[in-house]
Amino acid sequence: MTEKQIGLKINKLREQQGMTTTDLAKRVGISQAQISRLENGKQGFRSATLARIARALGVQPVYFYLEEGQDASKLAREGAEIYGAPGKTGDALKSPEFRDLIERAADVYLNKRDSFDKIAQAVRSVGGESRSPLA
Repeated sequence: MTEKQIGLKINKLREQQGMTTTDLAKRVGISQAQISRLENGKQGFRSATLARIARALGVQPVYFYLEEGQDASKLAREGAEIYGAPGKTGDALKSPEFRDLIERAADVYLNKRDSFDKIAQAVRSVGGESRSPLA
């Protein structure tokens, strides 16, 4: 997906929801001009900005990288097969329940990211040396 294609998807989804560029900009916390540049493919995306736009529009960030009608779960399974996800990982990706769990965990992380970052910072500050797998 090119930046222009992603911008067009953002524009289409925003308009389907009856939002103006100003409405979306307020929800995302960036300027209306920046939304316009992003939608027109005149500016590149930072992953954090794209994640905030996705959240504001009620979709997962991966939505912007999928072709029309493409299924994110199917894409994950195909990737596991193509890249040879080892043993249990490949088997887990075949399970609809596991994929659902991963998608829900991603939602929680995106919605609570600041909380996770604060927890990680607090853990790092204890004892002066990081013992956390979050570091």
